[in-house]
Amino acid sequence: MSYNPAGGPAATTPRDAGTRIRSMNTLLARNWWALALRGAAAILLGVLALLLPGVTVATLALTFAAYLLLDGVFALLAGIRASRHHERALPFILEGVVSLIAGAVAAVWPAASLFALVFLIAAWSVVTGFAEVMGAWRMDRTHGKWAWGIAGVLSILFGFSMWVLPALGLLALAWGVAAYLIAFGLLALVTALRLRRCHHDNLGNGGGMRAAV
Repeated sequence: MSYNPAGGPAATTPRDAGTRIRSMNTLLARNWWALALRGAAAILLGVLALLLPGVTVATLALTFAAYLLLDGVFALLAGIRASRHHERALPFILEGVVSLIAGAVAAVWPAASLFALVFLIAAWSVVTGFAEVMGAWRMDRTHGKWAWGIAGVLSILFGFSMWVLPALGLLALAWGVAAYLIAFGLLALVTALRLRRCHHDNLGNGGGMRAAV
């Protein structure tokens, strides 16, 4: 933030905005491991949902609740670390809080109706998808911006598609959730690996981040 000659705050300059974005990207790269864990958890639970032998609403709800709780914890950790560095933490915190709330509801209410489960999954997916797109918008291209942006769009589209899947039956819902978790997990891992490479480059360059392509 710059100041005008009269002593009042002036509008934020492009240089100030660029500095904040570079700082946020540095923080993302430093926390690449949290995103990698989220991706691995999504793939693991996606495969589990795909292989559920006698799928019921309760088992599907508990499986998805486990992922939501893990995802929420890792997202909040990233948000807390961002806030400690006075960086933009809202997308991480929003995603983490929504995931924890949805996971808690699914865990304590596993015998809910199919409609209730679909509504919960759809609402969570759309909200977190917008948060992921917000985060990707401010990322450097070298940090896997495209992969995280696609993951956000995928989450939004998956949320809207949940309204169609119940008409196809519970098995189709389970397969839809499994396919989403696996695809999202792969995109998260791609983003995490790009962040890890940039973090190592940053350490090798003495703290200077590479410019965006």
